[in-house]
Amino acid sequence: MKYRVDFVPYAETNDLTDDEKIRYILSKVMRNTILVLENGLTPTEEMNLISKTMGKIDFNDFVGLRFFSFDGGSDFKLTKLFGRGSKNKVFTIVAPNEAVTVQKDKRGILSIRIND
Repeated sequence: MKYRVDFVPYAETNDLTDDEKIRYILSKVMRNTILVLENGLTPTEEMNLISKTMGKIDFNDFVGLRFFSFDGGSDFKLTKLFGRGSKNKVFTIVAPNEAVTVQKDKRGILSIRIND
């Protein structure tokens, strides 16, 4: 299966309500898109995402999603990914469940492997 990776800047989701943001995420992930959200999810948004995902699971077409939030740290150069206006240091990766494996090592380096 082929997957697409979208880097989503803060401005894309900033003005959305929690429900709109969850619908936006699910619509993309259900179309085999891996999202890297500059605006990380809040704990409430994470709970809502899990809840909405459970209602969408269809073991023939959509088996769920996987998400990871991480802090880029004070030295993380966000301008390389999202442009000069970026102030956020927390990112969330949301992907179809079977699409990725994510590992973070002791140094804080995040490795994302896209599965075949």
